[in-house]
Amino acid sequence: MRTTRFTTLTAAALGVALLATGCGRSDDAASADGADAAPISGKATGEIEIWTADGHADNLKKLAEPFLADNPDASIKVTDVPWDQILTKVQTAAAAGTGPDIIMAGADQTSAVIGTGALDEVPDGVYDPDDFYPASIASATGEDARYGMPWYVETRFLFYRKDIAADLGLKAPTTWEEMQAMSKAFQDRKGGTYGISLPRPVETPAQVVVPFVSQAGGAMADEDGWTIDTPEFIQALDYYAGFFQRKEAPIDGGDSDATFENGGTPMFISGPWMLDVYQDAIDGKTAPKDFTMDSVGYAVAPTGPGGNNDQYIGGGNLGVFADSDNKDSAWSFLSWLGKPEQQQKWYDLNGEFPANISAADYPAITDNPVTAVVKEQMQHTIETPRYPAWSQISDLIGTYSERVANGEMTSAAAAKEIQTQADSLGFGW
Repeated sequence: MRTTRFTTLTAAALGVALLATGCGRSDDAASADGADAAPISGKATGEIEIWTADGHADNLKKLAEPFLADNPDASIKVTDVPWDQILTKVQTAAAAGTGPDIIMAGADQTSAVIGTGALDEVPDGVYDPDDFYPASIASATGEDARYGMPWYVETRFLFYRKDIAADLGLKAPTTWEEMQAMSKAFQDRKGGTYGISLPRPVETPAQVVVPFVSQAGGAMADEDGWTIDTPEFIQALDYYAGFFQRKEAPIDGGDSDATFENGGTPMFISGPWMLDVYQDAIDGKTAPKDFTMDSVGYAVAPTGPGGNNDQYIGGGNLGVFADSDNKDSAWSFLSWLGKPEQQQKWYDLNGEFPANISAADYPAITDNPVTAVVKEQMQHTIETPRYPAWSQISDLIGTYSERVANGEMTSAAAAKEIQTQADSLGFGW
């Protein structure tokens, strides 16, 4: 999911204390030259046409009301586009030279959008990249410049059955070793089925493998190319596949009766949207009777051998269409959206976490135990590899991780195979 909505229901449902772990790495993604945050000057005029992803249009119109009051000669037209149609529509618009003024894309889609040539380079003064999470800036950066602004962000963290853990005398794991030990304890307990649920090899395992690589102290690429055949990638893939090899995680879809709610899979990594899923199940009486929101524990991700607990950063980015005929107004509006005041109002309206770091110093966020965990985890994040060829590399990780999980090849052999194919693909710019 790219959208995380935090509700008052979520805030009231859980009261677990924030568990801090380790230090996150310092992201070294390069910023574009010339973004010195000088204010955008002049009034916006004309119609600003915007394509947003599903679920954003109505509240963006509400958010824009003060901007339009200050810019009476401007108007906005907002159209929601299904998430899975964004790239296709952008490719068509770029080829035809006809599109909106502002385009929204998911953090994991932005590099592909940049690769189409559809977005304009961010000019001086639209925003200061230092005001935003480094990983979110990296997700909006192309080969040689920034081509968008982070609008909102999300990340993932650890969920576990707090009640079962308490019965076993366990607390939230803070290291890889503790997470593995908790997984085994969950499975070995009386009535246990599995210890953890991870994205199966056919379900984009890169979502956890890439953070594991970072937690092991590695990275997927450097300025010269993909860096996959490395000790860190091999260690990460070993860690991931080990849960399947030890039968602690379900490797196929056949055991659908094992769920988090009934304790069959009592630990997983995901985002805060899951809390509302569980509350809905409880309210709809589809959850087991002994499962309540007090059963749900959550904490920042455990720290790996590399000394950090990085998790993926997701969210949505905004960019200006290269063929827009109202660029000045589009950049003015986009700059306005990035200010802390608007970021906080957007959180209130749409429940999406601010990309502007200072905007998270907001009582609605800091006083909510769920978003307090999100805020802590946001300090330790990495971006989806920001290259157009990433989707193909991700598919390769899925293919070879399945073979490793099934014991058909070693992680070292898989790393060599993926590296060879990645080298032939390049970054895709």
